[in-house]
Amino acid sequence: MLAVVALAAFLVPQPQKGRPVAWRALPVGRLQISFQERRLFRDRGQLARYLALAGGTRTPKVDFASRQLLLLTTGARSSSGYAIDVLGATEQDGKITVKVRERTPGLADHVDPHVTYPYKLISLPAGKNVFVDWIGR
Repeated sequence: MLAVVALAAFLVPQPQKGRPVAWRALPVGRLQISFQERRLFRDRGQLARYLALAGGTRTPKVDFASRQLLLLTTGARSSSGYAIDVLGATEQDGKITVKVRERTPGLADHVDPHVTYPYKLISLPAGKNVFVDWIGR
């Protein structure tokens, strides 16, 4: 009986620790980044140079005194059915944790078979260290 209670406690989703952090996704056009990456941008020049090399068509206007940008990429994927979902962001002990999942197509999904480069560029409050928690697909 004790083992069943312990297993049930393990399977119950635990609440996220910390307070929720407001974030927003920013489009920058198609990017062609062939490897998985997590990159934090804290100034406009650094962001503009990176986006130019990756094929971005626009650099978003961001007040880097109050915001920082986190780029998440999966690398090349074989169809249009892949994406990155940000499940949330929390702040605790002066650091921000962003919870992310890669969305993959199911067998019944209608997708276009061509190489894609899923990414998500999100705006977060500046001045804090950022950690990424990738949880399965």
